[in-house]
Amino acid sequence: MVSSLPKPVKEGPLSKSKQARHVVGKVLRHVKVYPRGICSNQQSAFTPEWYECRSAIKEALRCYRRLLSDKDYREGISKDHGMGLERGKPSGIGQHMRLAKLVRCLGKWVNTAKKIGCVAGIEVGDGFHWRGELCIVGLHSEFQKGIDCITSLNGSKIWATSIVDSGRYDSSTRKVSSDEFTYCGEGENPSFCGFKKLKDQKLVGGNRALMNNMIDRKPVRVIRRFDNIGNTNESGYKFVYEGLYQVNHCWKEIRMDSGKYVYKFNLVKLEDHLQYEPQWKVNNVRTRRYH
Repeated sequence: MVSSLPKPVKEGPLSKSKQARHVVGKVLRHVKVYPRGICSNQQSAFTPEWYECRSAIKEALRCYRRLLSDKDYREGISKDHGMGLERGKPSGIGQHMRLAKLVRCLGKWVNTAKKIGCVAGIEVGDGFHWRGELCIVGLHSEFQKGIDCITSLNGSKIWATSIVDSGRYDSSTRKVSSDEFTYCGEGENPSFCGFKKLKDQKLVGGNRALMNNMIDRKPVRVIRRFDNIGNTNESGYKFVYEGLYQVNHCWKEIRMDSGKYVYKFNLVKLEDHLQYEPQWKVNNVRTRRYH
């Protein structure tokens, strides 16, 4: 049993916690932590282009957070780009969608083309404060949906590019180990349906996309929300990029609280050497620093 939470650590955008152990409920999660900008002869460094992209990501995050905290700056940018001023007190998802739009107006979005696989400039273990930040760096373009998708050129097939495990389905997400978990499909969530009569989940949209990832052996990016682990946002949580996972199995089962069928997906983390595309890696580098 864990007696206390890790001490908060002061971090900048995209920095990793100095704590190698995160607490999630009663489960201890061990996260690999490497010195920033240093590569031993046993690790793979990244290309200069990858580090340039990472610098652009850090700048985009700084811009986003300044817009969030500085109303005068936010209103000035809105005026310069022909956007109306805020009405009332901004809050919630609407505010973050507006912030992301302002960052786009400033030309600071990174990795704007949707793709399957890793994202340039992002390392496994990177943390983010808000869902909007996931959008502006190219990790996950949906502000509310947990499954982000991409469609084939001819429109005949859909795959999942990323999922956000935010705990919105209560106990429907079950962790098997640090590198394996079960994810509940989208739709018919009792927590958000109000008085609407629940129905069985359907194999459409994100659910169909995850099924296709399993069939075609395409990886999916996984981002998880963690509460109270240090360097969180003002709401007490943050999002952490967990890496690329493979959908290994899919099945239907009855949800105990609603009596309706839901889809479940078993995801297993890919090995370390498969987390990054070869084009971004420089092998056999003893020591290299990038700023």
